[in-house]
Amino acid sequence: MNNEYFTIQQASEGIWGVISVPGSGSLGNSAIIDLGDLTVVVDTTNLPHSGALLRHTAEQLTNKPVKYVVNTHFHGDHVNGNQQFMKSEFISTVWTRDLLSDMGEVNIDLMQQNIQKIITSLNQVRSTQKDPHMLTEIDYDLSVQRALYDAIPSLCRVIPTITFEDKLVIQGTKRTIEVLSYGGGHSLSDAVVYVPEEQTLIAGDLITTKTIPVIPYGNPYAWIRILKRIQKDLKVDTVIPGHGEVSNSDRITDVIRFLENTITYVSGAVKSGKSESYWLEQGVLKGYEDWHLPQYFRWNFRWLFNSMLVQNNR
Repeated sequence: MNNEYFTIQQASEGIWGVISVPGSGSLGNSAIIDLGDLTVVVDTTNLPHSGALLRHTAEQLTNKPVKYVVNTHFHGDHVNGNQQFMKSEFISTVWTRDLLSDMGEVNIDLMQQNIQKIITSLNQVRSTQKDPHMLTEIDYDLSVQRALYDAIPSLCRVIPTITFEDKLVIQGTKRTIEVLSYGGGHSLSDAVVYVPEEQTLIAGDLITTKTIPVIPYGNPYAWIRILKRIQKDLKVDTVIPGHGEVSNSDRITDVIRFLENTITYVSGAVKSGKSESYWLEQGVLKGYEDWHLPQYFRWNFRWLFNSMLVQNNR
């Protein structure tokens, strides 16, 4: 069932992680859950074509059509495959539903212009790099952006119709899912899916495995609070992250430490009085150089640095 876009990793009984192949274009991970009498898919990847393969894989693994699709947040790499599940019912937080609705129909020209800007920026960063790992990761990213650019004319926005604020429970004959939201951290509104019988958490982008978390337009302070509450409230043995391999609850601590270390590092940079460009030249925060998506640390730094400057000048 593995293909050019993703590999299948069994996370626990009746639950599979759909793990994106780097550079393939699918970008975001998904999950397939067999509740016994019905099938649930969590997130639908970055491309319509990989979304179609995801639906087919879910039907093969569970021998049932997909009844529900959960969108953990509104970012494209988790919802762009929605259109391949038109016979399913879509679930999200109220805010995620509103964010997707407010985006309106796909503006092909604008989206392609924005992707071209990202490609240009990545090429500029690439031209200054010598580290083999960084160059490989940027090349993966460029492949993803080109695949999305080509897919944009076929994209169709699909809006969830079942919404919740804090918690929604779906009970199957074999297992139950709890769709939970503690607010926004990575995005303006994040949800996770917890399967208590298997102590498995499908985390969206709140948790990654050895992958730089993307901070801009989120709230790293709230993100840390959310992860600590997950540690307190849920017994988690297995994690299907938004990016990276299926792992265990240690990944929650990893992301908390990354966010705390980044906040401390950027705060020190702001207090130093040295320029943003000086700090960007220092590269990725030490200890995280070998993580995936290291090029995103620049984006994280720039956004948080300028946010702190604005806050200090108020």
